[in-house]
Amino acid sequence: MLRSLQPKIPPIEMEQSSKSDQDPAPFFPWDLLPLNIQESILSLLPVSTLARCQCVSRSWRSTIRSPTFLSSLRRNPDDLYLIPFTDHLSPAAYQPSRDRWFRLRLHRRPVFLPLASDGCLLVVLDDHRRLAVRNLLSGATIALLPEVESVIKPRVIALIDEFPAAQYKIVAVSRTDPLESRVFDSRSGRWELKGQLPRQFLDLGSAVFLDGLLFVLSQGPNHLLTFDPIGGDWNLVDVAMPPVVHSHILDYEDRLFLVGGVANVGCIATIRIWELDLPKKEWRSICFMPNRFFRRFRGRRLDFFSFSTAARRGVVCFFNDLDSTVLMFDLPARRWWWPLPCDAIPAERRFWFGHAMEPRIYPLKGSNGRHTEDNDDKGSE
Repeated sequence: MLRSLQPKIPPIEMEQSSKSDQDPAPFFPWDLLPLNIQESILSLLPVSTLARCQCVSRSWRSTIRSPTFLSSLRRNPDDLYLIPFTDHLSPAAYQPSRDRWFRLRLHRRPVFLPLASDGCLLVVLDDHRRLAVRNLLSGATIALLPEVESVIKPRVIALIDEFPAAQYKIVAVSRTDPLESRVFDSRSGRWELKGQLPRQFLDLGSAVFLDGLLFVLSQGPNHLLTFDPIGGDWNLVDVAMPPVVHSHILDYEDRLFLVGGVANVGCIATIRIWELDLPKKEWRSICFMPNRFFRRFRGRRLDFFSFSTAARRGVVCFFNDLDSTVLMFDLPARRWWWPLPCDAIPAERRFWFGHAMEPRIYPLKGSNGRHTEDNDDKGSE
């Protein structure tokens, strides 16, 4: 079941070794180290390296996949990837820690629509109009979801990866009045009706799962909502929303942030970031895109332009929808930078993909019979 969940990591580029570096390394009695010391050393490695370390021995594989070890893992900068665009064949992923791009092989068929993601899982609408869960790095199909009963064209608004439990939930809403929200739980393998929402909130945007609640941005006009995926309760957060366009919410260290463009006389004058202060019921402006970056990101158009954002772990990727310009921002470091050019996909062939991922290693468990893999994907495993 979980073999398809393992990340396919591109080979790490190694520097050429000198002649002296090629001498045999001295033997190190790894097995004589106490287990807690072994785990402490391995926990310093990124998941992209741990995925390969599983092949060293059965004991390493058992250690790395144990729930105790997985719960002690620290987040490594090398395990963050942002995927701003695709050419409808394979998306381009950017690794901020190394400032590099590479292509993902998600499928052999070019027709599918990405809907929501979390961790290394992605919900897509495939070429047969079926909802499916796929692994972002390997491209393997984890599960084909059953149809949502009595709902035509349900809109998926969130995927919640319950790592390290190797389980997930998917939240979708109908397009009826009122909106009906349904939750798919991988444990049961079925959709359940969970609450209703007035149709005035039909235009739902980005969503963040935080402290057991799903925070959802409703646009036109902007509102902040919460949804309890267990109890099915929707609530309107009592906070005044800034007057912004192309808004997006993101989380970092259990805090909620809002990104949006501030319009002036029919055009976007700047792009700002706010932090939610729930006790004071307000969004507090914390920073804005510096003018020297904003002018280049906006391009030559002085009138209204549109942009999209993808974020994870406080790293935000800005994408100009008109000319495909990409700009990066590190929220905790307050650092803006232009990534290296992505030569794999020409600018004129770039289409917004807008997801982020982290490789995952899941504990060993038996298959529950609900997971599948495309025959086309099995050869790449």
